[in-house]
Amino acid sequence: MGRITIFSIEECSFCRRLKAALTARSIPYTDINISHYPQKRADMLSLTDRLTVPQVFFNEEHVGGAEETLELLKKWDEEIARDGKPNETPYTRYVDQIESVAGPYDTRLAPPTGPPAIQNMHLTITRPKEIIEINGKHYTTLQLMKELVLKMPREDLSSWGVVYYDVFRGTDAVTALRDIFQLNTREEATQLGMKLQRKEYIKHAASKGDHTFGDNRFLFRLRPFHTPNVLNSFCAWKHPVENEPINVLFDLNKLWGKLEARHVNKEGLVDHTAIRRDDYYWKFEEDVCEVQNIELKGMGGKTKIAFVLNLYNLMIRYGFIKMGIPATDRNRHAFFEQVSVLVGGHVFSFNDLEHGMLRANARPPYRIARPFSVMDERRHLALDPSLVDCRIHFGLNCGAKSCPPVKKYTVEALDEELRLAAMAFCEQEENVSIDDSSGVVRLSKIFYWYMSDFASSKDELLSKISTFLRGDKKATLDNLIQNGRVSVEFMQYDWSTNDCNTIVFEKGSRPSKAYEIDRAYVA
Repeated sequence: MGRITIFSIEECSFCRRLKAALTARSIPYTDINISHYPQKRADMLSLTDRLTVPQVFFNEEHVGGAEETLELLKKWDEEIARDGKPNETPYTRYVDQIESVAGPYDTRLAPPTGPPAIQNMHLTITRPKEIIEINGKHYTTLQLMKELVLKMPREDLSSWGVVYYDVFRGTDAVTALRDIFQLNTREEATQLGMKLQRKEYIKHAASKGDHTFGDNRFLFRLRPFHTPNVLNSFCAWKHPVENEPINVLFDLNKLWGKLEARHVNKEGLVDHTAIRRDDYYWKFEEDVCEVQNIELKGMGGKTKIAFVLNLYNLMIRYGFIKMGIPATDRNRHAFFEQVSVLVGGHVFSFNDLEHGMLRANARPPYRIARPFSVMDERRHLALDPSLVDCRIHFGLNCGAKSCPPVKKYTVEALDEELRLAAMAFCEQEENVSIDDSSGVVRLSKIFYWYMSDFASSKDELLSKISTFLRGDKKATLDNLIQNGRVSVEFMQYDWSTNDCNTIVFEKGSRPSKAYEIDRAYVA
């Protein structure tokens, strides 16, 4: 019996998109997960001469990667709609063309047998949940904060000439708390508000002064809106970090992967609105706050690189859903400067993580200043300049289609993982394209922006890129370099994303925009 075979890895968003598109059409497939069975990577490479995933086979026919397969499925949909044959569906076409014929004989396409390779085994820490009793009903931190975010009043108000965003007056909050939790008196609601302030659910809005919550005119706001640019500020994390920092991120990545997999449509696009309305999203909102207490001080070089790579890639996806996706250069600059994460008591923007931490406090493209000033305490947390690795640029994914795919990076195998990421990126024609006849080498804009990380000149850059190539492509480039008849052009960067039902990030955007959509949905 014939079948569809997919070579994939766990963290790959392209793999999830493809699998979701097949599932939406009721088309079965056999998944060969090379994260679990790394020995199958050699089979994939020998079959396809490709390091990127997914790689898809219809029996023994190599269809290609995600884009080629999604395009074929779209073509099936269009042909079925056009022909109007009774009872024909993508599934029946799969049965006729693939399942009804003999399956693949090539043993390299056989599903792996035996137990999977050990994948960074670690214990997931289960902590006792804080329970708050209100009017005879018990709430966990997550349940209570979700209730407050979706139901408490929120508006922009001014006081003494200063505008405070997403706040409420004490007297309005007392009214709301009484209604939400069906309390008998305003005094009960006031006492509840004071309790919530002590537990950091509610914060006094003004930067100066620290007024106690009461049935008054002072301004307060919920914690998620108090530092709106900080993604992991949903709640105050009260527990020590008992797991290895990298494993905290792996657990968060698993949860996020489940979220995206549940909300990919038949076109392979991630539905942002559906994710925000999923209970797992609210769980992620709470769980990601554990990163607040992870200490960067004392991390070794490889640990720091692996940790920041994984953190950056995860928080970009989270940030797009919570804050929105920037659509212009101006707003992209604002997103990477403004949206941030709290780690070990320090706030880091995405530019801080990339240029401050991983590039040893190097100046970002189109910027005059370094991320960390001489007086900035975070400067001492940056990677040692001797440990900066240009291959990080093949590991960072800023959410755009032209970015390298997301992969998991471990401390133990970091060098090999970066080597494979570099080779996989450079084998793609969209990133490195060589025209032997004209001598023109077209490169991803990444090599333009970060040329100084790779080499000191264009000539040296090409020699460096050659080390990331193999086979005929490497031989062609080496020959062009040797003969001195080579010129370099840089490609346009594709900033579009594989998402739908998104919100747009603009300079000054706040998470309240996303929460407002969900408040309307709940109402």
